[in-house]
Amino acid sequence: MRAMPRRVEARAPTRIDLAGGTVDLWPLYLLLDRPLTVNAAIDLEATAVVERTAGAGLTIESRDRDARCHLPEGAGLAEALRSAPQGLGFIVRLALHFLGGSVPRETSGWSITTACDAPAGSGLGGSSTLGIALAAALDRMTGRGLGHDRLLQVTRGIETQVLAIPTGEQDYHPALVGGILGLNYSVEGTRIEHLSVDRAALRSRTILVYTGVSRNSGISNWDIFKRHLDGEAGVRAALQAISDAAHAMRDALLRGDWNGAAEALDRDWRARQRLSPAVTDTIIDGLIAEARAAGAQAGKVCGAGGGGCLVLWVPEGARDAVARRMESQGATVLEFHYVGQGVRLTET
Repeated sequence: MRAMPRRVEARAPTRIDLAGGTVDLWPLYLLLDRPLTVNAAIDLEATAVVERTAGAGLTIESRDRDARCHLPEGAGLAEALRSAPQGLGFIVRLALHFLGGSVPRETSGWSITTACDAPAGSGLGGSSTLGIALAAALDRMTGRGLGHDRLLQVTRGIETQVLAIPTGEQDYHPALVGGILGLNYSVEGTRIEHLSVDRAALRSRTILVYTGVSRNSGISNWDIFKRHLDGEAGVRAALQAISDAAHAMRDALLRGDWNGAAEALDRDWRARQRLSPAVTDTIIDGLIAEARAAGAQAGKVCGAGGGGCLVLWVPEGARDAVARRMESQGATVLEFHYVGQGVRLTET
């Protein structure tokens, strides 16, 4: 039998959704024709460290949120959630799920430390990615041996409990497997297609910009979800157009047709603006207009919108000029690279 480690560190990539975001909401994708999301893993990572400690109980520290708590041995979920600072509920729920529902009554204790390179509310799937990293580390520490599908189910289920609204699934796949992905949704589940794309060439044509405004995906997602199920024809048509744009993005990337990919990104954004007024604001609209004036071919919000990050598509050689224009407008250009590997575990 393999010995249990004393410490496991998990690192997982966040993602940029290039087209087809929001299509991943169940059961909305079941009502669309050929539902598809195209996204790509990037090296702005979420990190989770789980280790055994000398003292009893469970200590949790979120470094990017600057929050910390200690839960005594025997503490159940209700007590733990009352004791934990705001923002740690997801971590608490995941930890107690793998630890059997309460903090173990043992002479030694547990410690969890988390961090994320992506800004909070950036639209890069940081929370879901952190969930995958923590679930993977806890899975290894407790010897559960869950595969990728089960890790996704657990993480998505617990994140849904925290958000208290339906959640999509596109964020979890890049965190688990990395790469540039086509996520094909159906009644049988999600088929993951690894797209063969020159990652360096793709990076030369994309810029990631943080607007400085954190967004809450739940606001726009719930608005879209409710209006779609209420039968609003405009919302349904816009979501289908977003999925169609994802097919155009997939095909363009596989051909190496960068201008076609720019057009697909723009199609996604124009359709997304029809989904909900919560998707954009004057800051986002102004930054995209400035980027276009500096040479960008297209731009869109990452994730559900309403703030967070923009991905801009630029022709070859225009990246630096557009990046400088964004910085002159008070936005932050985030350095990143596309990566081909998903969650990685290091244990001692």
